[in-house]
Amino acid sequence: MDATAGQVRTLLLLDPYPRNNPYRMTASERRSIWFPKLSLPVIAAYTPPTWDVQLVDEAVQTIDFDQPCDMVGISVMTCYAPRAYELATEFRKRGKTVVLGGVHPTYCPEEALRYCDTIVCGEAEDLWPQAMADFEAGHMKRIYRMEQFPALDHYRAPKIQLLSPDSYMTRHCSFTTRGCHFDCEFCSVSPFNGKTTRRRPVPEVIEEITRVKEWIRAEVVERMTKGSLWEALTIASKIWVGLEEGSIVAFVDDLHNSHRAYSRELWQALKALNIKWGCQSTLFLGDDPEMVKLAADSGCISVFVGMESISDHSLVETNKGFNQVRKFEDQIKMFHDHGIMVNPGMVFGFDNDDESVFESTLNFLVRNRVELAYFNVLTPLPGTALYERYTREGRIFDRDWAKYDGKHVVFHPKRMTAEQLQEGFFWANHQFYSLGSIWHRLRHTSQRLVPRIEMNYEFRKLVKRSCPQGKLSPIAAVLKNLQAKLPTMDTGLLIPNALHKIKQTVPGNPHDLFLNIKGRRHDASVSLFIDLEGTLDHLNAQELLNRIKDAAQKARMDIIVNFEHLRQATPKAIQMLLDQDALNTVTPYAKLRYRKLKDAFHSALEGLTLFDPELFEELPQDA
Repeated sequence: MDATAGQVRTLLLLDPYPRNNPYRMTASERRSIWFPKLSLPVIAAYTPPTWDVQLVDEAVQTIDFDQPCDMVGISVMTCYAPRAYELATEFRKRGKTVVLGGVHPTYCPEEALRYCDTIVCGEAEDLWPQAMADFEAGHMKRIYRMEQFPALDHYRAPKIQLLSPDSYMTRHCSFTTRGCHFDCEFCSVSPFNGKTTRRRPVPEVIEEITRVKEWIRAEVVERMTKGSLWEALTIASKIWVGLEEGSIVAFVDDLHNSHRAYSRELWQALKALNIKWGCQSTLFLGDDPEMVKLAADSGCISVFVGMESISDHSLVETNKGFNQVRKFEDQIKMFHDHGIMVNPGMVFGFDNDDESVFESTLNFLVRNRVELAYFNVLTPLPGTALYERYTREGRIFDRDWAKYDGKHVVFHPKRMTAEQLQEGFFWANHQFYSLGSIWHRLRHTSQRLVPRIEMNYEFRKLVKRSCPQGKLSPIAAVLKNLQAKLPTMDTGLLIPNALHKIKQTVPGNPHDLFLNIKGRRHDASVSLFIDLEGTLDHLNAQELLNRIKDAAQKARMDIIVNFEHLRQATPKAIQMLLDQDALNTVTPYAKLRYRKLKDAFHSALEGLTLFDPELFEELPQDA
């Protein structure tokens, strides 16, 4: 490893991407919907100036294994670990020193060390210069571990000029913060980057963006002046409609708006730059009209939001209770009212999800006209609390890291089968990017219509090429039919639920005179669970029985009706639910049980003959 003084060494930085990956994007898809990761441009910035640095993104370029170099650095995400190990093996066969870094080697160090000479664990800015010095001195360590998070003052700007030109939606990527004070169970950000946020000084961010903006502008001018008139006109038209590479700055922070005062200072400063930018943001930023307006005024045109689910139960399950489903529609509208595109990330496969999650999620997103959506299968990534829990529970059945990309099911879901989860994921992608969905979601768009159509078109191409069509199980339709909000017409003699100390509702209060029916899987295969909320009268009791009968005939599964959360009911409604003729229409197909009916409305049962004790067999609410 030792070399003569003054010798220029070469560092080859690689971002692996399997050549046979079905989700591999075409050039037009990348230029419309994708931007590069910053990890390798950052490593390049922290490499000693005596080194010549070359960067290859395998999603864009082909790797030359015989390319002369002194060291190879590979950034490793979990889903690309098998390909990274292949690359490392090939370069080591050629006598090259190979260093692996990133999230996967940090959490699977023993595995990674089998394929390389050295691994860098954690954020690398403070570690990399030392590793390079040790290499030059001939005594590189096997492991470099981060002892503390790097400071973000005087941060070296990522060398994005090393990225392949005209290959992404934008190379103009930057970041302002690191870390996340939330602790979502499935996410590796807070374990890897810390549970508090660190922030770069705003003047340094502005200086970097200004410098890169001028560099990209000069590059575009050179392309226009050196090419043909037609090429110049093409570039000019793409700039005008917002399709030219570099026309948007992408802030790749995992939580860009983590600190309100900092965001205010940054966005105020961005106004003077006259740029367009996008970021990853919390959805509840939409609760703050002042800040949304400031973001829009400073050039914000797009936010990726980790919505994850439209089920409160699922959000609480994954420690994301700060997302409140009841506010989602108003929050989305707030962004739209200011011309900001909303791109939610949605996750399927939480323990509270059953087959109904796909259609209900799709209907919500289309109804609220979100411009793009990124669907993912819940994935227990190493280093996350989810991985630890699923490992303890013995639920992971596939440890092929190539499938840990958010598109493959690698664990046993709780309320559906793995096959149903996989098929539902495929189905949701095709339905969301169908022509009818695109038309409905974009037909009212007035801002940046051409880029939004282009992005949907390219996503549609990608989905049609890479995803099987997918289908929903018959149970999905049954569960859909068990979701209803029915009006309550009979308000006489209402009996309050004895399980709740509530006041008798004043007849005519429109907020209470509904029956909400919510059906879901009780577990993976045994029964359907129906939650009742609101007010039950004999009319919606009859409709409930009709839906129960239909579900029993189609699903042939036991049905549990939960009365615990019902606010009030009429005696006639309770009697109707106990009518033997009505129950006989269900019993040939399924076993029906009423949970908490006796405890909730015991006064309405006095004097009635209860013919089937098993009807009142008490079961836990969750399997």
